[in-house]
Amino acid sequence: MKTHITIRALISAVILISGSLAFAESKKKIVFVAGNRSHGWGAHEFNAGSLLMEAHLKESLGDKIETVVHKNGWPKASNPFDGADAIVLFMDGGGGHPINRNLDQVKKEIDRGCGLMCMHYAVEVPAGNSGKALQQWIGGYYETGWSINPHWVAASKLNKKHPVTRGVQDFKVKDEWYFNMRFREGKKDVTSILDAVPDDVARSGRSSWPRGPKKHIVEASGRAETLCWSVEREDGGRGVGFTGAHFHANFGDDGYRKLVLNAVAWTAGVTIPEKGLVSHRPDEAELDANQDFKKPGNQKKKVAAKPKSTKAKAKFTSKTISRETPNHSVSADIDVRGANKLYLVVDDAGDGYGADWADWAEPRITVKGKETKLTDLKWKSARVDWGQARVGKNAGGGNLKINGKDISYGIGVHANSVLEYDLPKGAERFKATCGLDNGGTDQPGQGPTVRFKVYTEKPKIASRKSGGSGGLEPTESLDLLEVADGMTAELFASEPMILSPSSIDIDHKGRVWVAEIVNYRGHNGKRPEGDRILILEDANGDGLADNAKTFYQGRDIDSPHGICVLGDKIIVSAGEQVLLFTDKNGDDKPDEKKVLFNVVGGKQHDHGIHAFCFGPDGKLYFNFGNASRGLKTPDGKVIVDKMGNEVMADRKPYQQGMVFRCDLDGSNVETLGWNFRNNWEATVDSFGSVWQSDNDDDGNRGVRINYVMEYGNYGYRDEFTGKGWRDKRSNIEKEIPLRHWHLNDPGVVPNLIQTGAGSPTGIIVYEGKMFPSLLHQIIHCDAGPNVCRAYPRKNSGAGYSAEMFPLLSGGGDRWYRPSDVAVAPDGSLIVADWYDPGVGGHGMRDLDRGRIFRLTPEGHDGYKIPKLNLKTLSGAIEALKSPNFEMRYLAWTSLHSMGRGKTEAALLKMMGSGDKIYRARAAWCLGKMDGAGKMVIEKLKKDNDSDLRIVAIRLSRQLGHDVVGLVSDLAKDKNAQVRRECAIALREMDTKSAAGIWAQLALQHDGSDRWYLEAVGIGAEGKWNECFDAWVKAGGKWSSPSGRDIVWRSRSKYTPALLAKIVKDSSTKEDEKARYMRAFDFHTGPEKDAALQSILLD
Repeated sequence: MKTHITIRALISAVILISGSLAFAESKKKIVFVAGNRSHGWGAHEFNAGSLLMEAHLKESLGDKIETVVHKNGWPKASNPFDGADAIVLFMDGGGGHPINRNLDQVKKEIDRGCGLMCMHYAVEVPAGNSGKALQQWIGGYYETGWSINPHWVAASKLNKKHPVTRGVQDFKVKDEWYFNMRFREGKKDVTSILDAVPDDVARSGRSSWPRGPKKHIVEASGRAETLCWSVEREDGGRGVGFTGAHFHANFGDDGYRKLVLNAVAWTAGVTIPEKGLVSHRPDEAELDANQDFKKPGNQKKKVAAKPKSTKAKAKFTSKTISRETPNHSVSADIDVRGANKLYLVVDDAGDGYGADWADWAEPRITVKGKETKLTDLKWKSARVDWGQARVGKNAGGGNLKINGKDISYGIGVHANSVLEYDLPKGAERFKATCGLDNGGTDQPGQGPTVRFKVYTEKPKIASRKSGGSGGLEPTESLDLLEVADGMTAELFASEPMILSPSSIDIDHKGRVWVAEIVNYRGHNGKRPEGDRILILEDANGDGLADNAKTFYQGRDIDSPHGICVLGDKIIVSAGEQVLLFTDKNGDDKPDEKKVLFNVVGGKQHDHGIHAFCFGPDGKLYFNFGNASRGLKTPDGKVIVDKMGNEVMADRKPYQQGMVFRCDLDGSNVETLGWNFRNNWEATVDSFGSVWQSDNDDDGNRGVRINYVMEYGNYGYRDEFTGKGWRDKRSNIEKEIPLRHWHLNDPGVVPNLIQTGAGSPTGIIVYEGKMFPSLLHQIIHCDAGPNVCRAYPRKNSGAGYSAEMFPLLSGGGDRWYRPSDVAVAPDGSLIVADWYDPGVGGHGMRDLDRGRIFRLTPEGHDGYKIPKLNLKTLSGAIEALKSPNFEMRYLAWTSLHSMGRGKTEAALLKMMGSGDKIYRARAAWCLGKMDGAGKMVIEKLKKDNDSDLRIVAIRLSRQLGHDVVGLVSDLAKDKNAQVRRECAIALREMDTKSAAGIWAQLALQHDGSDRWYLEAVGIGAEGKWNECFDAWVKAGGKWSSPSGRDIVWRSRSKYTPALLAKIVKDSSTKEDEKARYMRAFDFHTGPEKDAALQSILLD
């Protein structure tokens, strides 16, 4: 009996121990990684969101889980995910996603069966290694260009079979719901948890970044989209993607919150109870806790002193409709659920042209599934700037007619107009055809151009007669500007503090330096004291300029088009001189003035010399348009550049507008590109890439943004003859905007993007933290269409492609003329407004007004400038990380004055950071110090990031350090942009060194990448015969698609005979022959004559 009791006790003990072990094994560890602060208050609250989720998980699961929250970015600990059953990433993604550089670390955890959940922006990674990894680990990812990220209300469709939906009640929540993910092929083993049907406004992409529409998104109208999904991997781990959580307040919705909590727990392997994870509803105080930004409130009393744009936002905005718009019309289909009001607006598209007759054709309201004609309802108010608003008639009283077709019912108006309606109860959608009435399109002249807009809140629309006489007060103008979602526009300064600003720069103190113009063209001499350089200062940090001081005023800077502030030196570009002012004692008055450059031509001309900027390489970058014809030294001698050419626009080889690089003292000038028309301003990013805009012959819709490929010809005029784009030539482009730049000619570098009609002005590349979605994007002003835009770009072969995204647009004020944009030390954007009823034709009608606006994230408060002691090593390193050009200049000069011995360790540490922009800046800075170049180049050429390998090539070229060896090592780099830089480097090499490498590079041309082809062409210039011969010997075949491209671009003595072969070849299509015939125009000599004769005799 005793033995029996003992055995039973042992068995019980074993059971207890086993139970204890089983319980210990069931405890799950969840590790959150919360990103750095991002948007303004209430959005992308990664820290607050992760801490809230942690608290509610513990409330529901108690000691069944262990949680860790790593705040403010990727954890620095060596084993941050030790023992984790799930990793939850809640952070900014895209190109700057921390996972991109930590794939191996995450893979290690995945391979042992760890779960992974990505929330909101964290689902976005670049296509390639990161995209493939997320497809494997969580089933899919957000791919730029394929996926879309609008703000919209999702009505949940839950997969009730999935454990994550247990206890979740249906919800309807507005969020930035990403959709159309790049899932695994066929969505293999991917299970939808949450679906919803986006409305057509969401699909239009008007609230997306980049702006839509995207055809494949729009065409999927009515399709349910997956917003949360899961996979169960073969390694036993689980993966979840959730695209919501932009707005932190959504955690207050019970169904939404429970779905997220269930998903996190399920990812870790927790068995989800039937009622799901139960937790209390957080109140306002709990939701506000731990947020990165202060909550906006009543603490800001100075509304009048610091005005912000608070206008209603349009539910629909059409593109500009003109005679060239198909059918002279577009369709509108707008969700108006929950709205009580409807406002139909037509504006004049800001071009000053008249005859803007417009019709709302067949307008109707859907109420409970049934359509009601809007014309059966009476408007509450109507306003038009010409004629009358009429039901069944156009604004002039005639029949409604669009593109020659009668309209069965509708409303005729004329821009600018506003119609106000009370919506019937239960209204769901508004639909109409928005078109130009024949009353306008049948008139001679430029013709009508309008935009249609639909609001459900009262818009502030300025009444404006044709031509826009009168202008607006600064605060009224601010209310009418259109600001990108998530941004706020503030008025920083206005008249009488400043008048018309042509160019701005911002110093390390956050002060805005302004080139202010009165004495321009027809008004030259209006201000006898001369034009001014002003300094605007916000003394108390509230975001409003408190005072302005005049740095310099004089007739020698009349009509200045450029200002650049570099410590105690200020560079002013005006007329036919570039002046260098020095403020030796820091009293904001120049103590010395001298000429940095003389310019041949361009006085009182928009196409003259423009602003300078400081590059990451310690050099200056600048340009002039085609009214300037050459560059001279201070004593009047024509400058001979690095390649031994005189800098004159005489086609030897340079012509028209040009872009340059030089040392800080103006020496060692390099001509980087030419054959532009009016390239207003150049900018350079931290990798040494140069970007600028260029204006077309006005009215030809050919404005362009260019990546300046060094030594590139940009095609405004014929390369050999100097003829214009209107002159007849073979293989002429069918479309005028393309014809304008000779883009079908061999030897012309392609454009990044063509933006249509405009008057392009200032440009920067944004490298700040305040707007993560703008990181490394071009920001550019175009005064013509009244817009400051971003150009989100993607790599495309050896070059780039881009889209347009408006940041600050004129909206209802067509006098808004953005002339320049700059980045403040805090990362905010400062936009200068010339403010005038028109641009172009060297006209200036308003002399008395000018504005400066500041863009910040919604909820951002104040203008606080970081104070750094640049005399210390740590202060200088932090300053080198600044988004502000002058701060970086001061950092560069401070670090160089300290010397390599004192700074090398700190700069190497910065080179090893996770931010590739910082790494590039540190590499340039250290690489330019005595004796450090070789070491830096060796590190960079092995870097996994192609942009850093490009820096290696550029640095090597500037230092003259074994360029041949480096290019030989990188000539077969997998990245086409790296090989592009190798090709460009060959331009500076002697023939013997270059020919063999060139052949390797040419053999890698894929037959379709024009950027790569032009880079190869640039590299062979001056040594075509030897390079072409080496290519043939290396296996280059003229008859292959890529070989034909090489032949077409080449300028060797062998080329004409091969062009003739291609033309005569039976496989060459008739419509291709003109291309090869045009190539003959770039050859001379007996070889060309013989080749053409052979074609005639064939």
